Amino acid sequence: MEGGTCRVMATTAISSRIQRPEGAQRLGQALWMMVSERIGSHEDLLWANSLLGTGGERPLWQALSDWRCLSVEGQLLARPLAALLCAVWEAAPETGVRLLWTLPEGLQVDGIDPTGYANGVRALIGGSRERLILVAPYLEGQGIGQLQDELLGALARGVSVVLITQDANSLGSCASASLESLRREARGLPGRLLVYSGPVTAPVLLHSKLIVVDGVSAAIGSANLTGNALLRNLETGVIVGAQQALEIERVVRAAIKLGHVHLVFSIEPSPL
Repeated sequence: MEGGTCRVMATTAISSRIQRPEGAQRLGQALWMMVSERIGSHEDLLWANSLLGTGGERPLWQALSDWRCLSVEGQLLARPLAALLCAVWEAAPETGVRLLWTLPEGLQVDGIDPTGYANGVRALIGGSRERLILVAPYLEGQGIGQLQDELLGALARGVSVVLITQDANSLGSCASASLESLRREARGLPGRLLVYSGPVTAPVLLHSKLIVVDGVSAAIGSANLTGNALLRNLETGVIVGAQQALEIERVVRAAIKLGHVHLVFSIEPSPL
């Protein structure tokens, strides 16, 4: 990803989390007081959670890195920090969502990408840096195949990938079979793959279709991870920003913690 794009994403991640104007002012003051101090990792920025919310130290660390605010020795540099703070101050808060479409054959609409749903999801996965969550009740080989290169690319970058679906714990099920290639090729990669399943006999059906990237952006829509949904049906989704993405992450983590879904398998990172 080019440096300019990285800086825009980093600025958006900070801007979407912060209260204006007081929060932006306090963040700037706190960082400015740290100029010339050494910042060794995101753990040195845990104080920022009071301004950016839980986990806010990570996007702040990423922003400082992308804007080259740290010297080789890790000291905070005044000039690039000033540029970052100006960009955060000037960045417009999120004002809308972007629509994603799968349009069936014969339905053509000017200005609408008929495979925009699949393309948008692939772009989200391809931009992941740390963590990725996919939730879809129904999987099949063609649908997962549409995303497999991007998923393997994420795992190759060391991204932690969580996939939640229905019936993946049943050997011979469509969900289980569709994940076999991903499971096999994920071995030896530096990322972590965790697959959870909700049983089809549960009183409450897992029905959400969600993809969340780094707590910064998310896709919410109607499409399962099937060939029909990503290539042939009439399907609609939206891409939302950090506020909604973080809320989705909280709900998914709670579903895992409270046992609404169960771990089917995990592929652990390869040792260095």
